Amino acid sequence: MTDPLPSSRVFADSERLAVSIELTNVCNFRCPICPVSFRKDKAAQPAGAPYDRPYGYMEDAVFERAVDECRRTARTVNFSFFGEQTLHPHYARLMRTLRGQPFARDLNTNMGMVTPEIMQAWIDAEFDLVRISLDAITPEVFNSARPGRVIGFDGRPVAEADRMAVVNEKVRRWLAMPGRRPTQLVFVKSQHNDARELAAFVDHWRPFLTRGDRILAKRILSYGGKIADPNVVAHRCNVWEVRYLMIDWQGNASPCNLDTNMDLRLGNIMEHSVEELYWGERADGLRLRTGCLKDLSPCRTCSDGNNWESSQVWEPASAE
Repeated sequence: MTDPLPSSRVFADSERLAVSIELTNVCNFRCPICPVSFRKDKAAQPAGAPYDRPYGYMEDAVFERAVDECRRTARTVNFSFFGEQTLHPHYARLMRTLRGQPFARDLNTNMGMVTPEIMQAWIDAEFDLVRISLDAITPEVFNSARPGRVIGFDGRPVAEADRMAVVNEKVRRWLAMPGRRPTQLVFVKSQHNDARELAAFVDHWRPFLTRGDRILAKRILSYGGKIADPNVVAHRCNVWEVRYLMIDWQGNASPCNLDTNMDLRLGNIMEHSVEELYWGERADGLRLRTGCLKDLSPCRTCSDGNNWESSQVWEPASAE
């Protein structure tokens, strides 16, 4: 008989973590602002830090264990980290199990693989926030900034010329759905889209927003030094202040939301509780050693941390 896995105590509100659960690190896009685009060509990596951890999909046992531990330790759970989560073969079913959980629930998606069933699953699960990463409004910019596979509502791949129109139609349908959750439309500013594109993006989408919705324009991050871009600006590390815990598809945990290669691995939730991982000996040691440009991976190549201070936000025009 297998011994039961250790359980965390119930954290006080002031101790609770911002957890991300990665159902998969596979992605349908190959965006130039993302380490995935350089995975197959390491020589072309612009900033030196590798991204080479294996691809895969979270098993049910790992998902159930992560959610169970989050009940006791998390204030929010974001179903994302790396990859496009809607590619998980059981995504809709897993999302529906989250209704009524004691932590706040949010998600990230590029919308490329989203279907009506998935949208309904978000509503059924009563997500607190849906984040949609778009970065463009015109087809030419979108195809350059966010290349990759998009399917239509019928599940069939669409031609490159139609990708932006299909994604925009999905976003419009979601924003018009009864009972849908507050939504954040995200525009990441980089060398691949300019100020004119952002202005057009805001002008197009703002009339569709309702109470609780936002448009967020933020600066590109270097993902721990894996991406180089003129828009990357230095910023101090703040991962321990935010109290992040990233759980990858295999159950490995890291304290850094930019540690896409899991170089700061604390251990695995299928062996340890979240409490043991976040407050254990390895975590205590990393608290003293982590920070931008300190001598360990990915910190030695990371100079920007979570630089969101220059983010711009637009709310519905009716909210002004």
